[in-house]
Amino acid sequence: MASEVQKLVPSEHNGKWGFVDKITHEVVVPYRYDYAHLFSVGLALVQLNGWWGYIDKTGKEVIPCIYNPAYSFTKTGLAAVSIEGKCGFINQTGEVVIPLIYDDARYFTKEGKAKVKLNGETFFIDIDGNRIK
Repeated sequence: MASEVQKLVPSEHNGKWGFVDKITHEVVVPYRYDYAHLFSVGLALVQLNGWWGYIDKTGKEVIPCIYNPAYSFTKTGLAAVSIEGKCGFINQTGEVVIPLIYDDARYFTKEGKAKVKLNGETFFIDIDGNRIK
């Protein structure tokens, strides 16, 4: 029997992005975004009016579009975000768990470390924000 799990994929129509069911091609999340990424750990990164945020599979904006840039969540449950040029990490409720103090941050590897840049120095941190070798 086929899986009951709905597989949503980003889709573009007339210059706007939404999400369609991969099997039925039914539009599940309306075409309203400037851009949309695949779902990762239950949330999709979307851009609206030049700002990035996250929606759930019903299309509900669970983390507001206030970041620029922002990156998809990884299996650690964290995503790199930036406000006014400072980067850090949020959890899936939008809570800042690693302060937005870095000049650059992208994502956590499956080993649980992220490369960050601060004051011209590049190093790795763990999921608690501690500097590691």
